[in-house]
Amino acid sequence: MYVCPKCKGPLTEYRCARCQLEFPLSDGIPCFLPEATAAGSHRLRQVYDDIYRNHEDVWVDQGRSDDFLNYFRDLARSARTDTVLEVGCGEGMLLAVLNGTGKYGIDPSLQALVRAKRRSAAECAVARAEELPFPPDFFDLVVAVGVMEHFQDPDASTAEIRRVLKPTGRYIALIHTDMTPLGRLSQKAREYLFPRFRPLTLLKWLRKKLLRPISQPFKRSYTIDSARACLERNGLAITRIITRDREPGAPLAGAHVVILLAQRR
Repeated sequence: MYVCPKCKGPLTEYRCARCQLEFPLSDGIPCFLPEATAAGSHRLRQVYDDIYRNHEDVWVDQGRSDDFLNYFRDLARSARTDTVLEVGCGEGMLLAVLNGTGKYGIDPSLQALVRAKRRSAAECAVARAEELPFPPDFFDLVVAVGVMEHFQDPDASTAEIRRVLKPTGRYIALIHTDMTPLGRLSQKAREYLFPRFRPLTLLKWLRKKLLRPISQPFKRSYTIDSARACLERNGLAITRIITRDREPGAPLAGAHVVILLAQRR
């Protein structure tokens, strides 16, 4: 099912005759970010492998609760889910609960994908959104949770997501919009101090932040309008926007969290 991420041509045993590129397998996972091209993507593999080598359950403290995973799974059911792709699937927590007869996940980190494979039977590949190794019109649903802010090229990534969607395909993207320092402090107070004091969880978060802080590349700032504009100029139409203010029942980590539902135009 994979194609060359560069020219989109067919592969023979993970080799592209047109580009003369060969993509290695590691732990049964194909790598479409070979070392020869790593410099062009700011050494994404190394950066994210370091994160997952030093941490497990990396994004749990950023709102990936069981309630959220179940909510997002049910939200995804509004679309046909025969073939599903998660962009930036990480350790596969969401990928494991999503429905789909054919599930796929990509991430820059091999370390993360090894764990994702343990959680589900999804096909996983080391790749980046700017160069998806899939043929056009392949997926019923593409999801990306907290990933858009870290696209190296948001327009190229969104255009690629649109390319691999079927004509009736859907895209669900969760983003974190800009927050003031006071807003970030208020959010953490609500998470750990009140209305329910959670000292052990607070200590765990502080230890993580102080001893092994996580720094991701390409951190971009978005508002709802700027994120919406990126999707629309790359061939997607917004069908629904979910925030905690608009839909109070949504188990989102804060007012800065936004879910955009879109379909291919």
